[in-house]
Amino acid sequence: MSAHAQSLDVLHWWTSAGERRAVDQLVQQLDKRGLGWNDAAIPGGGGMAAVKVLKGRVLAGDPPDVAQVIGRTLTDWADLGLVLPLDDVAQRGRWKGAMFPVVLQVVSHGGRIVAAPLGVHRINTLFYNQALWARWKLPVPRSWDDVAQAASALRRAGVTPLAWSDEPWQVATVFETLLLAEGGASLYAELAGAQRPSAWADARVLRALTRLRWLRQLAGESPGEQRWTSSARQLFRGEAGMLIMGDWVGGELMAWGAQAGRDYACAPVPETAQMHLYSVDTLAMLQSRRKRDAAQEKLADIVTQPSVQLAYNQAKGSVPVRTDIDPSQLDDCERDSWQTLAHPGSRVVPSIAHRMAADESTKDALADALHRFVTDPQQTPERAQERLVAIVKGAAR
Repeated sequence: MSAHAQSLDVLHWWTSAGERRAVDQLVQQLDKRGLGWNDAAIPGGGGMAAVKVLKGRVLAGDPPDVAQVIGRTLTDWADLGLVLPLDDVAQRGRWKGAMFPVVLQVVSHGGRIVAAPLGVHRINTLFYNQALWARWKLPVPRSWDDVAQAASALRRAGVTPLAWSDEPWQVATVFETLLLAEGGASLYAELAGAQRPSAWADARVLRALTRLRWLRQLAGESPGEQRWTSSARQLFRGEAGMLIMGDWVGGELMAWGAQAGRDYACAPVPETAQMHLYSVDTLAMLQSRRKRDAAQEKLADIVTQPSVQLAYNQAKGSVPVRTDIDPSQLDDCERDSWQTLAHPGSRVVPSIAHRMAADESTKDALADALHRFVTDPQQTPERAQERLVAIVKGAAR
């Protein structure tokens, strides 16, 4: 760190190898510009532990200067006056002309810019081990029939077809991709908006639940709850052939020395091509008695600049929030994500499981219900659907 750097406390949950590489890129870029990053990383997949720590610090009157606050949580905190508006930074940086519209929508609330966007993750991503695919001459998994064919061949070869975890947030992540696949973007948007709870009773939601159970069965018996990094490691080692997870898996695989197109490849989850189920990484500048406004605005300006955007997202597996970068500098998986975002005919919808749509309590309740469903073979898809409908109706009251 530069000797004269002013430091900001930053609370986040980027703790895996790929996430740390991405954070290191930000730290280096900030350091070059005389601004320090005092790291307060809280481990825990999905950020549940970090959100609890953050709430505790705010209630204690000791908020961090900067925090990873995303989606609905961000807008709730903005309503409470806890975040520093960044309108001047956005105007100076011409964010309106340089960023994807969906990104500006995510960081805007009440006519103000309330966070600095870092990158866009694509949730509806299916990763597969390229060496296994080449060895067994398997089809690119573009359809569920392709997935079934590959699973059969992998099972015969003694390879687990699909890496899996029963951890609730991971089950919810897979399920929302199936809602998009089975229901299409229009129904998914209704489900995410929760403005018509009866939409959750649609037959296509039932099909998504049935598909979820089928996928869980591909993983073998009692896969249990494991970190998403463990599932990525199975894919990396060729112990599992496929993994459905957000594209942060690409960042993790790269941190271990893998290369997209050589060691692994990815495709949109079947039936979701030209759709982008997104989660946006954002940093909120929190208000406090310390009055670090100038340094906080400087950080927001730096992390949204093109060169910093590329450095961060190339390491994270996500894509820049800007439309003015050169996509040839992205790997195969990242490029498809960025081009899908940029294509005017694509359908772009918010993640329920990753706070882009549902509030924290509804998100957690849905994840818990899905966890109970996949771990209880006696529970029917019909009963699980009834539970989901009840949760959403209760949240809408």
